[in-house]
Amino acid sequence: MPQTLPSITSPVSSPLSIEDPHLAMRKVDWANLECYPLSLVLDKLEEHIDHVRFGVVCKTWLSIAKLNHKNHQFRINVPPMLMILPNKLSHRHAKSKRKKRSLYSILSEKEYPIQLSHPAIFKSKRCLGCSHGWHALVDDNHAITLANPFKCSIPPISLPHLEHLNQVTLSADPITSPSDYVVAAIYNFGFLAFKRASQSSWIRVHASEFSFTNVVFYKGLVFADTEGDIIVSFKFNDPPCNDSNDPNFIYFEKIASTPYFLPEECYYRNAYFVKSLTGDIWMVKRCLVDPQKHSYKLFVFKLELDAQSGKVEQINKLESLENNILFVGIGDSISVSAPCFSKFEKDSIYFICHGDGDDLELQIYNAKDGSLRSQSLLVSFKGMQHLWVLPQFQWD
Repeated sequence: MPQTLPSITSPVSSPLSIEDPHLAMRKVDWANLECYPLSLVLDKLEEHIDHVRFGVVCKTWLSIAKLNHKNHQFRINVPPMLMILPNKLSHRHAKSKRKKRSLYSILSEKEYPIQLSHPAIFKSKRCLGCSHGWHALVDDNHAITLANPFKCSIPPISLPHLEHLNQVTLSADPITSPSDYVVAAIYNFGFLAFKRASQSSWIRVHASEFSFTNVVFYKGLVFADTEGDIIVSFKFNDPPCNDSNDPNFIYFEKIASTPYFLPEECYYRNAYFVKSLTGDIWMVKRCLVDPQKHSYKLFVFKLELDAQSGKVEQINKLESLENNILFVGIGDSISVSAPCFSKFEKDSIYFICHGDGDDLELQIYNAKDGSLRSQSLLVSFKGMQHLWVLPQFQWD
C-alpha cells in the first residue's frame, strides 16, 4: 500500500482552513517529508541534473535521491544535455570565464556550469564525442584517451595512436565490461579500425573501396556507413588468444554491403545511427541541399536485419518517427519518447549546427512535413565544442 501523504495541522491539532494556504505552506516540514511524496517529486523531474539539485536541499532529500537511484526508481527516459567544452581543453583555457565548461538543457533552456576534475580532461586538446559516458580525447601529441568525466575515480584508458582521428565509439561500457568491450575508430578521413580491450594494437580494415563516415555496434555486429551510401556489416571472430595480434587470424568478416538511395541530390551529408524506442537500429542522414542558404534536409532509414545472420538486408526510408524524438550529432545519438515530453515537437529531429558568426544554433527538423526551423540558444557558445551527453552523476 502506498504511504499516506502527511496531514498539515495547526499547532492545536485542528485542520487548517483551505482559505489560509500561506499559513499551510509555513507549517510544512519540508525536510522531513515521507518517502512517498518525495518520490513523487523526483518522478516529476525530467532531467537527471534536477535530481542532483533535489539532493542538495538537505540530508533527508539526498538520502531519498540516493535510494531511488540505487533501486532504479528514477525516470529512465530522459533527454540528453549539451556538454559545452572549450576548443582546447587545458588549464590555461579553463581559467578563462568565457571558456568555462557547462551543461545546457534544451528542455529548460538553462546553462549549468560544471567542474570536471578528471586529469585526462585537462591534458587534452580536442574531444571527439562520447560513447557509453566515455569521452574520446586527443592531446597535442595525438595521443588518444578514453575518460569518463563524471566518474573521476575510474582511471582513463589509453589507446594506441591513430592518425587524423574522426570518430571513436564503444561496444559496451568498460566499467561494466572491463575485458569484453571493443573500440571502433574512423581515422585518416575514412579508414576503419577495431581494438579489443585486451589487445595492444589496432586491427585495421583494409577496404579501399569504402570511405567510412560513421560506425555503430548493434546486437554483436558492426554497421558502418560510407560516402557511397552503402552500409557495410561486419561480424567479429573470437581469437584463440585475446592478448595477441595474430596476423594469420581473421578477426572480423564483412558479411554484407547494402546500398540505399537518397531521395534528393545534396552537396554534403552526415550519417548518425540511433536506436529507436522499440530497439530497432535507424540511420539519420543529414544532407546539405543549398550551401548558400544553409538549407538541410534529413532522411531517416530503418535497417532491416536478417533474423539468422543479423546482416542488413534492406534499408527502408521512414515517413514518420512514431513516438520517437531524435537527438543526433557528436556523441551517442539518442531517442526519447514524445508522449513524455510535451515541450519537444513530435516527429522531430534535433541537431546543432553553426549559425551566423560561427555561434551554435539548435535546428529542429520535422520528419513528417520536411520543415526546418532554428532556435537560438540562450547563451553564447561561440568557438566552443559541443556534444550530446546523458550525464552520469555519482550518488556514492
